[in-house]
Amino acid sequence: MSNTAKYLLGLDGGGTKTIARLIQVDSGQEWSAKCGATSLTNNFALAVENIAKICNTLFAQAHCAPENVYAVLGLAGACNEKVKNTLEATLPLHFCHVEVVTDAKTSLYGANMGKPIAVVALGTGSVGMRLLDDNTEVLVGGWGFVHGDEGGGAQLGLMAVKQLMHEIDANNQHHCPLGQYLSKQLGQDRQSLQQWLAKSTPTDFATLTEAIFALKTHCEVANNVLARHAENVEKLISMTVSDTNLPLVLMGGLAKPTIGLLSKTVVGSMVDAKGDSLDGACLLALQNYQRMNGDGLTSYAQ
Repeated sequence: MSNTAKYLLGLDGGGTKTIARLIQVDSGQEWSAKCGATSLTNNFALAVENIAKICNTLFAQAHCAPENVYAVLGLAGACNEKVKNTLEATLPLHFCHVEVVTDAKTSLYGANMGKPIAVVALGTGSVGMRLLDDNTEVLVGGWGFVHGDEGGGAQLGLMAVKQLMHEIDANNQHHCPLGQYLSKQLGQDRQSLQQWLAKSTPTDFATLTEAIFALKTHCEVANNVLARHAENVEKLISMTVSDTNLPLVLMGGLAKPTIGLLSKTVVGSMVDAKGDSLDGACLLALQNYQRMNGDGLTSYAQ
């Protein structure tokens, strides 16, 4: 007997990892899965492959067909309309309904469960967004690694790598702890570092962030890099909140270590998130289900 139950699917995809949740509408039963990067601007082909992979994993777990699924895919790079439209045209899945949005939007709706809020998300990249009382959404940043993403992990890693480049240019010796660490990981001279740079991705730069934070207390260079990182984050926060009185939520994998670098004024304006980007994707999927079915559901299970 075929499974004709209805399902909601929320997906949160970035430059490093992707998580997704499938929910059976009537029972509220949930299934979850993880996979690698699905940033549309970093590697489009890989993103399509991983989206299909993680969705099919969930469909197999729940024994359901995509034709019965209302999906919201929150993806880094989805602010590029051309790329988003290409994804919708090439995705090898036939959902009952699918909406592709930015991971900034899913973070926004998850942070305060659809109520007015300002959100800054720090992961491999960075982006800000605010939701106003009239449901107006304002996007700030999210330009991608090449042209923006200041405050994100990839740009933080790039700043550190540039310090190594400066050391090589100066005397080809690595005196500071950060330079010593990076030279061991990436290359100790110009030729080996250039080989690494030629193949590096935003994800590669972002993987350096943990070491940079670890060196903060005993490396002046690492401390200076983190100070510039904090300035970039505070600038993004200021532009995101703008002239509103909205409470602020800092989200993403880089949020927790970054908070300790920010001013007391900025930290004082923050509130705890009620949910995350994946929760926001699921909430948006529920809203689409309600709108298309005239259903008064306020939660997943009746």
